[in-house]
Amino acid sequence: MTRLKHTSVILLVLLAFLGSCPGVLHAVKDPKARYEKIQKEIKKKRKALEKVKKKEVSILDEIESTNRALDRIKRELRAQQRRIRRNEKQIVQVRQEIRKLSKKLDRQRNWLKRKVVGMQKYGVSSFGAAPEPDSLKADPLMLLMTAEDIPQAIRKWRYLKRLAEYEYSLLKDYSENIQGLKQRQERLAALMKKLKGQRSQLERKKAVLRKEKMKKRRLLASVRKERALYKRMLLELKESSRRMRKLIDESEKTKYLQKGFFKAKRTLPWPVRGVLALPYGSYRDPKFKTPVFRNGIHIKSREGEAVKAVFAGKVVFADWFRGYGKVVIINHGEGYHTVYANLSEIFLSKGDIIRQGALIGRVGDSGMLNAPGLYFEIRYKGKPLNPLQWLRRKN
Repeated sequence: MTRLKHTSVILLVLLAFLGSCPGVLHAVKDPKARYEKIQKEIKKKRKALEKVKKKEVSILDEIESTNRALDRIKRELRAQQRRIRRNEKQIVQVRQEIRKLSKKLDRQRNWLKRKVVGMQKYGVSSFGAAPEPDSLKADPLMLLMTAEDIPQAIRKWRYLKRLAEYEYSLLKDYSENIQGLKQRQERLAALMKKLKGQRSQLERKKAVLRKEKMKKRRLLASVRKERALYKRMLLELKESSRRMRKLIDESEKTKYLQKGFFKAKRTLPWPVRGVLALPYGSYRDPKFKTPVFRNGIHIKSREGEAVKAVFAGKVVFADWFRGYGKVVIINHGEGYHTVYANLSEIFLSKGDIIRQGALIGRVGDSGMLNAPGLYFEIRYKGKPLNPLQWLRRKN
């Protein structure tokens, strides 16, 4: 009897639990619904996995994204600096005008003082002339009446008229100069206010630039710390180098009739002023002991330094290139090409025919290295050559 009671209690509890969980009952009763539910869960997990894969961004893409942001901020900075220089030039010009007007007004005030003193001493019409009899002080008309004949009266009238016109023009000019001075002082105040705003905006942009540079430093530092990331970056750089070779091979299909590059070996000018920082060739990474091959040289230089073509040729590429930053590639004919990377500005366009020494752009840090300098390559039929065997020796 007791056993039967226990069994009844267990059954009642189980029924109560199942009653409170209708989904369980439904799943037990309907296997098809349970199967569909599992399929939905699988699809959900697959979508989540795909999302995670998408988040695995390429290291080079991430660095390029940061470099592009830096480039945009630097362009904004340069534009802002140009606006400030223009404003400062206008301020200098307005100040010069104010000084010039002030000097002119000082001379005119001195004349007015002398005129007033003369009027007090010698009469209304006097312009600092010699003293005249009291009978002539009161009215200029008396001068005309003292004329001996009509021609003399006419001459005196003309003199008085010219004198009055001259004095009127001086007074008018004085009034206009006062108004002009006031306008220029107001303009100067407006320009100074504008300059203050421009300078504070420049400081804000510099702060953003510092923030983006720090972001790039942290990104490159994280790559240097983690072996897997470093290896992945090297593989991506190799792929970028292959893409560059393919691009050069494509440009070779359109023949460019230029000769003399080979004859210029060991006499080519350096593309930028600076010092050799990283040489051409293979080396072993000191931290990860990974073998690496560098296709060109890195010339350490000042940011903004002019980059020039080492030989005459035709521009076949002038844009961003993944892993290299802003790049210019020049075809010199007979299979020879030079590559100029890590630029901050590019002054040429694809298709331009240039001479030796032509300005290509300016040094920047748009590539993989977080330091200003030029990455330079020489290639023959797509294969990299040692630039130091082609450039003239430095003293």
